[in-house]
Amino acid sequence: MITLNKRFIQLTSAAILLVMVFGLLSLIWPIIIALFLGVFLLLRACNAEQETAALWLPEVGNVPIVFAL
Repeated sequence: MITLNKRFIQLTSAAILLVMVFGLLSLIWPIIIALFLGVFLLLRACNAEQETAALWLPEVGNVPIVFAL
């Protein structure tokens, strides 16, 4: 009976720990991804040349179409 109780407590604590680890990862990973993408987009914007940052306004018939790179 005592061995069964110990095993149940070990499994319960392992399950709680697993849920806590997954919960922590679900909070941390979006922050890491957001920071990485923010830095990437900031560096990309700083290194953009004037030609690629310019807007072109070619006209197709009477409708102007805006392209931005």
